Amino acid sequence: MQEILLWSATAEMILNARLGALVPKGFTDLAVERCQKQIVDLSSELPQTSKYAEARANIVKLERLIAATDDEIGRGRFEQAHLHLIELHQSAVELRRTSGTDG
Repeated sequence: MQEILLWSATAEMILNARLGALVPKGFTDLAVERCQKQIVDLSSELPQTSKYAEARANIVKLERLIAATDDEIGRGRFEQAHLHLIELHQSAVELRRTSGTDG
């Protein structure tokens, strides 16, 4: 779970840098794609038990928010992208709390 949270934080940092025009689009696209792939791959390794059901749902939400933020930045909708970044951060905090990795 910790690795998923690290990849999510990496995606958040990259998207935030892109939103601030600190990194080029080409880098952002490749880096965000890599983060999403790692999150999906790692989440598929979680046990398929009810204990992890909420975590899996939260991971899907993280992945959707990463994709939505990237899409909004690409469309020039920076205010909406910023709102998605806030929600992404809050979702990661919630996942950390509910998965017991907030220590």
